[in-house]
Amino acid sequence: MADTVYDVTTWPGASVDARTDIGRVVNEIIADIKTRQTTQNTRPGAVVYIPPGHYDLKTRVVVDIGFLTVKGSGHGFLSEAIRDESVTDSWVETQPGASHIRVVNTDGHKEAFLVQRTGAPATVGRLGSVVFQDFCLDGVASTKPYTPGNTKTGISVQSDNDAFRIEGMGFVYLEHAIVVKGADAPSITNNFIAECGSCIELTGASQVAKVTNNFLISAWAGHSLFAENAEGLHFSGNTVLWAANLTLRNSHRASITSNKLLSNFPSMVALLDGSSENLISANHFRRVHGDGSSTRYDDLYGLVHIEGGNNAVTANHFSYDVPPANITPAGAAPTIILVRSGAANFLSGNWLVGNVPVKVVLDASSTGTRVLHSALASQLTAYTTDHAFVATP
Repeated sequence: MADTVYDVTTWPGASVDARTDIGRVVNEIIADIKTRQTTQNTRPGAVVYIPPGHYDLKTRVVVDIGFLTVKGSGHGFLSEAIRDESVTDSWVETQPGASHIRVVNTDGHKEAFLVQRTGAPATVGRLGSVVFQDFCLDGVASTKPYTPGNTKTGISVQSDNDAFRIEGMGFVYLEHAIVVKGADAPSITNNFIAECGSCIELTGASQVAKVTNNFLISAWAGHSLFAENAEGLHFSGNTVLWAANLTLRNSHRASITSNKLLSNFPSMVALLDGSSENLISANHFRRVHGDGSSTRYDDLYGLVHIEGGNNAVTANHFSYDVPPANITPAGAAPTIILVRSGAANFLSGNWLVGNVPVKVVLDASSTGTRVLHSALASQLTAYTTDHAFVATP
């Protein structure tokens, strides 16, 4: 075996079988890497390989080296909620598969993988090019809405980081699937994240994060995507289901494009705390009534909710299909787009379809909003005269 490639099942330095506690084994591998890569010029990183199998993670893994790839042989996702609500006598398999890690955490920590390096000056703590790829992190047991739930976190990155990749992963039954603080150019793509409280959280600040081609299926108490103080986020090609909720706070120049969003609840994209110059374009929004209960938002909050300026909402398709008896407040005309505040927002070429009358609403604190072919005359409610409106013919 090369000094930079480690198989968790065959590495001779392991003190336990990886199936018994893969966390302990990976920590021992990282310690071995440190003994072999000791200078600035001799740290190319390493690969930790997880063959297909079922592994218990009892000890949190702490990743404090750069250029590390932790990879398996498939995301192995299986819907545990469907399993737990079904008679499974005739099922062929009832556990996730491929490279499947059960997050047991008997060491008192909540994370499966904590990525963190401490030191001063700040650049000592910055980590680069860590990759998580093609394995499943399974919280083992949880109940809807999963947050607050089993308090488990899949991957938590708490040091400033550069060019991380999280790809082809499966996450299930975790309160938090992915949390990345201080992200610089991360790529989060082709993952299957379902039955988790929150899917992806970009905390602290981030720049040019790429979140593409994921399945994100979260419950009504968390977020499909949460980003704060983000610059240049790119969110595209994702399928976002159940409680499709993208919340951006003080975030600017994001592009949210070509996604499929299907939700049982209001607030599918919210631009909050002065978020500005964001583009929401060519998405399909579908709002239906289904299982789960949430009082976090009512149907006046908007499927798209804007508190900020110079945002563009263009060429989106909105489909609203909720029985009148399930609309809140009772008897309300649901809001599709709410411009609550901010100057010079631009709505153009959006198409609204509803089984009940639906609205585009401009609140009194909004100024200079332009609404072009995005609502029929009967679909616009404006509490301000400071706007321009060209009705959909």
